[in-house]
Amino acid sequence: MISTLQKLAGLGSDIGHTSSSSINFNANLPVSIEVMKQIDATRYRLKLGRKELTTKSSKNLKEGQKYWANFSEKQGGILTISALYKQPQLFEKDEYFLPLDYKHFFDSKTFSYNDFKSFLLKQLSDDTISKTLFKTLSYMLLALSKATIHLPLSHDGKKVMLQFQVQGDETLLFYMALEHLGPLRGILSPTKLQMATMYEKSFHYLQKESPKLGMITHITLQEEISPLFDLSDIVLDLKG
Repeated sequence: MISTLQKLAGLGSDIGHTSSSSINFNANLPVSIEVMKQIDATRYRLKLGRKELTTKSSKNLKEGQKYWANFSEKQGGILTISALYKQPQLFEKDEYFLPLDYKHFFDSKTFSYNDFKSFLLKQLSDDTISKTLFKTLSYMLLALSKATIHLPLSHDGKKVMLQFQVQGDETLLFYMALEHLGPLRGILSPTKLQMATMYEKSFHYLQKESPKLGMITHITLQEEISPLFDLSDIVLDLKG
């Protein structure tokens, strides 16, 4: 089943990177944006890829926050954003993603929480690792304390955050965040994949690409999708 999650993460590999010189604002998929500055009550300076632009939003946005959103261009060249959804804190910072492939962690069809924990503890005991890597591995270990595998990986310049929990009935409860598809969440069994997405554009893209997964796939739309583990869980634990 791990191989199916790898294939699902790879469905975004054909999605081109956003160009810094030209952007299709009526793109077929959601985009990832960062709020650089609030100009007035409705106008914001945003960063999209390597390009900065000014646009309007009826929703209050927070400076420094990253969102998924739909872009459109109205008559007169006015750019608007819609369907904004805040990205998880663990998905925001590029430096906290490991430049590794899934094969680095999964070299067999079986998975062991104990083996994964031993791997993390061994890496954390290395005095030569950077502070950034230490923090990333620490988050992964904290997620494991909640029976959640947290894998923030960056491959070919694209971020994918995969989280999953092994259930008692031999299924996997998973969450996946991708830059150009937004958040996904679902249940994976040996014979069937059920998952939800927040964006209609992503829904149609996944329906078209799902035959590549090689199993029965059922996709639905859902208003809100939350990760299995995020930094807010750590804050709640500290307060508790």
